[in-house]
Amino acid sequence: MRRNHSTLWVLAILFATASLPMTAMGAEVGEETADGAKSVIFLIGDGMGYAQLTAARWEKAGGDQPGYQPTLDNYQTTRLYMDGMEYAGHISTHSLDSWITDSAAAVTAMATGQKTYNDVISVGNITAHGEIMGRNNATLYAVPLKTILEMADEAGKATGVVSTSRITHATPAGYYSHVAFRDWEDEIAEQCIESDMEVAMGGGASKFSFDNRSLLEEAPSLGWTVVRNGRELSAVDPASTDRLLGIFTDSHMSYELDRDPAAEPSLAEMTEKAIEILSRDDDGFFLIVEGARIDHAGHARDYKRAVGDTLAFDEAVKVALDYAAENPETLVVVTADHECGGLVLGANSSEYIEGWAPNFGSGAYPVSDSYADLQILEEASHTATDVPIFASGPGAIEFSRGLIDNTEVFEILKAAMGL
Repeated sequence: MRRNHSTLWVLAILFATASLPMTAMGAEVGEETADGAKSVIFLIGDGMGYAQLTAARWEKAGGDQPGYQPTLDNYQTTRLYMDGMEYAGHISTHSLDSWITDSAAAVTAMATGQKTYNDVISVGNITAHGEIMGRNNATLYAVPLKTILEMADEAGKATGVVSTSRITHATPAGYYSHVAFRDWEDEIAEQCIESDMEVAMGGGASKFSFDNRSLLEEAPSLGWTVVRNGRELSAVDPASTDRLLGIFTDSHMSYELDRDPAAEPSLAEMTEKAIEILSRDDDGFFLIVEGARIDHAGHARDYKRAVGDTLAFDEAVKVALDYAAENPETLVVVTADHECGGLVLGANSSEYIEGWAPNFGSGAYPVSDSYADLQILEEASHTATDVPIFASGPGAIEFSRGLIDNTEVFEILKAAMGL
């Protein structure tokens, strides 16, 4: 029923091997799967690439402890929860105007099936992002692109978004809002509380106050139960809560290593509460879960926090998989919007740097050195590398067709739910 309401992050020359959009192979995309998904839990590790997953496995296995020696037994028993999912594949991530996407363009591709410019969130009919076009001009011409969450809502399913970023940040916003520039978070916040979602949780209280308005004070009149800390969230009774808005911090939520459990719930706790509320809908639900701060730690070159938040994200994956185990009509998908930081897990050695040097003034350099000079980054950025995708449940096999484009995620989810 529908409710009406010590590792170095280094920069080397990258030879991008990104893929152009591919035609779907195997089952016809858009054709409903034999056993459709009643509910979908779609989890996004923002900035999570293959190296971040490997590093998280090492950490989980105790690889950061002195004298640790990897064995088959200790490695296999400390795999990530997502490693045990039924199917796996790869996603290309480029945007409409760049081989290296940002989160706004990436989420638009996955949420709507359409490529767009970096910095644009789920709108079309524009020639650049809104800051270039000007806010008034962009708003005049921009056309909202219907998202998979909005389609699920129209089909009568309950919907929600939870994130460890500001809930108005690009990735969560891409599923419920439509703006030509990602920094217009006041407009995104307004669209959030005016949406038909049943659950929205994350950080970003500062974005809900502007022009002498407090959207958090207005929210209860729109049917929202508002909670502001972990204790209040724990006290929420899912059976009597129709709409839940949890805004726990002024900006982004804390990294997992820095989190105060009483003040801020974990991503796993938010995911569990969201499922408890959304699963009351007899028609099923569609839930977005974002582990946002993997990306932020990547930008900051903070290895420990990138790994810590990857492991915290994996705990949210476990919550989703546990629910699906009891409710097999649930499709669980885990992926990333892009990789961030260019994390390299390599030998801790300066042998190459010490062993090679240009031989200036002695004639032609006899060997063409194919290695780029290594530079320690002050701040890291997104990369063009492909990202992993894992899936279990009805329609999950479609994500295992080798390399798919991020726009195909939308089509596969749409087919799985029969939308």
